[in-house]
Amino acid sequence: MDTTPPTGPDTATPTRGPRTLAGCRAGDTVIVDGIDLDERHRFRLMELGLRAGVIIRVVQRSGFGGRVVARGPERIALDGGTARAISVRTPDDAEQEMTR
Repeated sequence: MDTTPPTGPDTATPTRGPRTLAGCRAGDTVIVDGIDLDERHRFRLMELGLRAGVIIRVVQRSGFGGRVVARGPERIALDGGTARAISVRTPDDAEQEMTR
């Protein structure tokens, strides 16, 4: 029995490219890059303090893709669809962009 993991372009894990909040694990600290929602929902998230450039920490993951994120002492619960619409990057990515 061959236990070698499959290889090829369809099985590679991307190291770059768009990353969303839905792909983050509990404990990850990320920077919000953008929010791909309609104006009304994007405005509401901005009222809650979620906007491009803000550093947030993922506190909890739910079974259906939702996330609870922390921005300072505040906690914000997001459903899975909203988490998939928020693009993020790691602080390491931001540092690399600044040195270019």
